[in-house]
Amino acid sequence: MSETYDVDGEGKIVDVDIVNKDLAGKLKDLRDANMQQWALLIANPHAYAVDSIDEFRRNIAMCAAVLMEHSVKLEIPKKERTPEDVLKESMGELGMMLGSKAFAGGLNFFRRVKEDVMDVTSTYEEDEDDFEIFEDDDGYYYYDERGNAIACDVDGNPLE
Repeated sequence: MSETYDVDGEGKIVDVDIVNKDLAGKLKDLRDANMQQWALLIANPHAYAVDSIDEFRRNIAMCAAVLMEHSVKLEIPKKERTPEDVLKESMGELGMMLGSKAFAGGLNFFRRVKEDVMDVTSTYEEDEDDFEIFEDDDGYYYYDERGNAIACDVDGNPLE
Protein backbone atom coordinates (compact mmCIF):
# COMPACT_ATOMS: atom_id res chain seq x y z
CA MET A 1 0.00 0.00 0.00
CA SER A 2 1.41 3.38 -1.01
CA GLU A 3 0.24 6.81 0.06
CA THR A 4 1.46 10.34 -0.64
CA TYR A 5 2.47 12.69 2.16
CA ASP A 6 3.86 16.17 2.61
CA VAL A 7 6.77 15.02 4.80
CA ASP A 8 8.80 18.20 5.18
CA GLY A 9 5.93 20.67 5.49
CA GLU A 10 7.18 22.64 2.49
CA GLY A 11 4.76 21.17 -0.03
CA LYS A 12 7.09 18.44 -1.29
CA ILE A 13 4.91 15.37 -1.91
CA VAL A 14 6.58 11.99 -1.39
CA ASP A 15 5.22 8.48 -2.00
CA VAL A 16 5.63 6.41 1.16
CA ASP A 17 5.09 2.67 1.40
CA ILE A 18 3.10 1.80 4.48
CA VAL A 19 4.09 -1.51 6.03
CA ASN A 20 1.14 -3.48 7.32
CA LYS A 21 1.44 -4.05 11.09
CA ASP A 22 0.47 -7.69 10.56
CA LEU A 23 3.38 -8.13 8.11
CA ALA A 24 5.87 -6.44 10.45
CA GLY A 25 4.69 -8.57 13.36
CA LYS A 26 5.02 -11.84 11.40
CA LEU A 27 8.49 -10.90 10.16
CA LYS A 28 9.60 -10.03 13.70
CA ASP A 29 8.26 -13.40 14.93
CA LEU A 30 10.31 -15.19 12.26
CA ARG A 31 13.38 -13.15 13.20
CA ASP A 32 12.92 -14.03 16.88
CA ALA A 33 12.55 -17.72 16.03
CA ASN A 34 15.78 -17.60 14.04
CA MET A 35 17.61 -15.77 16.82
CA GLN A 36 16.48 -18.38 19.32
CA GLN A 37 17.67 -21.16 17.01
CA TRP A 38 21.03 -19.42 16.54
CA ALA A 39 21.42 -19.14 20.31
CA LEU A 40 20.82 -22.88 20.69
CA LEU A 41 23.20 -23.70 17.85
CA ILE A 42 25.97 -21.51 19.25
CA ALA A 43 25.50 -22.94 22.74
CA ASN A 44 25.79 -26.56 21.60
CA PRO A 45 26.37 -27.16 17.87
CA HIS A 46 26.61 -30.93 18.30
CA ALA A 47 23.19 -31.23 19.89
CA TYR A 48 21.24 -28.70 17.80
CA ALA A 49 22.85 -28.71 14.33
CA VAL A 50 20.33 -30.93 12.53
CA ASP A 51 17.28 -29.35 14.18
CA SER A 52 18.61 -25.85 13.52
CA ILE A 53 19.19 -26.45 9.81
CA ASP A 54 15.65 -27.82 9.44
CA GLU A 55 14.23 -24.88 11.38
CA PHE A 56 16.16 -22.35 9.26
CA ARG A 57 14.81 -23.97 6.07
CA ARG A 58 11.23 -23.82 7.37
CA ASN A 59 11.66 -20.18 8.43
CA ILE A 60 12.95 -19.16 4.98
CA ALA A 61 9.95 -20.82 3.32
CA MET A 62 7.60 -19.20 5.84
CA CYS A 63 9.22 -15.80 5.26
CA ALA A 64 8.65 -16.07 1.50
CA ALA A 65 5.04 -17.14 2.11
CA VAL A 66 4.38 -14.22 4.48
CA LEU A 67 5.88 -11.73 2.02
CA MET A 68 3.82 -13.08 -0.88
CA GLU A 69 0.70 -13.13 1.30
CA HIS A 70 1.16 -9.38 1.79
CA SER A 71 1.75 -8.68 -1.94
CA VAL A 72 5.50 -8.15 -1.65
CA LYS A 73 7.03 -8.88 -5.03
CA LEU A 74 9.69 -11.59 -4.92
CA GLU A 75 12.04 -12.29 -7.80
CA ILE A 76 14.45 -15.07 -8.56
CA PRO A 77 18.02 -13.78 -8.11
CA LYS A 78 19.65 -12.83 -11.38
CA LYS A 79 23.09 -14.12 -10.32
CA GLU A 80 24.27 -16.92 -12.53
CA ARG A 81 25.09 -20.14 -10.75
CA THR A 82 28.72 -21.13 -11.00
CA PRO A 83 30.09 -24.66 -10.82
CA GLU A 84 31.29 -23.79 -7.30
CA ASP A 85 27.70 -22.91 -6.29
CA VAL A 86 26.47 -26.25 -7.60
CA LEU A 87 29.21 -28.12 -5.74
CA LYS A 88 28.47 -26.31 -2.47
CA GLU A 89 24.74 -27.02 -2.72
CA SER A 90 25.31 -30.66 -3.57
CA MET A 91 27.80 -31.04 -0.71
CA GLY A 92 25.19 -29.61 1.67
CA GLU A 93 22.55 -32.05 0.45
CA LEU A 94 25.02 -34.94 0.62
CA GLY A 95 25.94 -33.96 4.16
CA MET A 96 22.29 -34.03 5.20
CA MET A 97 21.92 -37.49 3.68
CA LEU A 98 25.12 -39.10 4.94
CA GLY A 99 25.78 -37.34 8.20
CA SER A 100 28.44 -35.01 9.47
CA LYS A 101 31.44 -37.37 9.33
CA ALA A 102 31.00 -38.18 5.65
CA PHE A 103 30.19 -34.56 4.90
CA ALA A 104 33.40 -33.38 6.59
CA GLY A 105 35.40 -35.78 4.44
CA GLY A 106 33.65 -34.58 1.30
CA LEU A 107 34.14 -30.95 2.26
CA ASN A 108 37.87 -31.51 2.82
CA PHE A 109 38.02 -33.17 -0.61
CA PHE A 110 36.21 -30.19 -2.18
CA ARG A 111 38.61 -27.72 -0.55
CA ARG A 112 41.67 -29.68 -1.74
CA VAL A 113 40.34 -29.81 -5.30
CA LYS A 114 39.60 -26.09 -5.24
CA GLU A 115 43.07 -25.26 -3.87
CA ASP A 116 44.74 -27.53 -6.43
CA VAL A 117 42.82 -25.93 -9.28
CA MET A 118 43.75 -22.46 -8.03
CA ASP A 119 47.43 -23.47 -7.70
CA VAL A 120 47.52 -24.92 -11.21
CA THR A 121 45.76 -21.86 -12.62
CA SER A 122 48.08 -19.39 -10.91
CA THR A 123 51.17 -21.42 -11.88
CA TYR A 124 49.97 -21.57 -15.48
CA GLU A 125 49.32 -17.82 -15.54
CA GLU A 126 52.76 -17.09 -14.06
CA ASP A 127 54.46 -19.40 -16.58
CA GLU A 128 52.50 -17.81 -19.40
CA ASP A 129 53.63 -14.33 -18.38
CA ASP A 130 57.32 -15.30 -18.25
CA PHE A 131 57.20 -17.26 -21.49
CA GLU A 132 58.68 -15.52 -24.56
CA ILE A 133 59.14 -17.12 -27.97
CA PHE A 134 61.93 -16.00 -30.27
CA GLU A 135 62.34 -16.54 -34.01
CA ASP A 136 65.44 -16.85 -36.15
CA ASP A 137 66.40 -18.45 -39.49
CA ASP A 138 66.24 -21.97 -37.98
CA GLY A 139 62.71 -21.54 -36.55
CA TYR A 140 61.19 -20.73 -33.18
CA TYR A 141 62.79 -21.22 -29.77
CA TYR A 142 62.51 -20.19 -26.13
CA TYR A 143 64.77 -20.30 -23.09
CA ASP A 144 64.06 -22.68 -20.20
CA GLU A 145 64.83 -22.02 -16.50
CA ARG A 146 68.48 -22.99 -17.00
CA GLY A 147 68.97 -20.63 -19.93
CA ASN A 148 69.07 -23.33 -22.61
CA ALA A 149 67.47 -22.58 -25.98
CA ILE A 150 64.62 -25.03 -26.69
CA ALA A 151 63.37 -25.44 -30.27
CA CYS A 152 59.60 -25.09 -30.47
CA ASP A 153 56.70 -24.34 -32.79
CA VAL A 154 54.98 -20.95 -33.06
CA ASP A 155 52.80 -21.72 -29.97
CA GLY A 156 55.78 -22.61 -27.77
CA ASN A 157 55.34 -26.40 -27.89
CA PRO A 158 58.78 -28.07 -27.77
CA LEU A 159 59.82 -29.93 -30.92
CA GLU A 160 61.04 -33.50 -30.52
